[in-house]
Amino acid sequence: MEKKEMIDSIAKQYEAIGIIPEIGGSSDIAVDQELLDVKYPTGKIKIHYENAVLFNEKEETINFWELTKEIKSGFSFGFTKDSYSQNGSTLARKVKAVQYSTDGKAYEYDFDIGKLNQIVKSAAKENGWKFKVVLSKKKASY
Repeated sequence: MEKKEMIDSIAKQYEAIGIIPEIGGSSDIAVDQELLDVKYPTGKIKIHYENAVLFNEKEETINFWELTKEIKSGFSFGFTKDSYSQNGSTLARKVKAVQYSTDGKAYEYDFDIGKLNQIVKSAAKENGWKFKVVLSKKKASY
């Protein structure tokens, strides 16, 4: 599969889970999106996600960079569950929470942030390319 086909495949998989990628901007694929922005009577929770994916055709390597920012504030009635797993140099993270307001209304969210890099890593493996997690956004940008 060629670079363009891999990019299209990754973009479709991202869109299927509610992520809107930018194709051909500062990277081959980039995401800059609020995954969650919930305000409830006793506080708020915000999760912002960014990534950059660059295809190096000469070396047949995909460089992948990502950043997650999470902000929580207020008084909380409920539970939050974060689970992390390390697979080589890739960190997978699942976030699940239920918060209750003072009137008893429940606010729930559940998202697997690790799924985003797994999609790219699988595309690389299926097509004989290398997958490399980079620590600098610059290394995954033009």
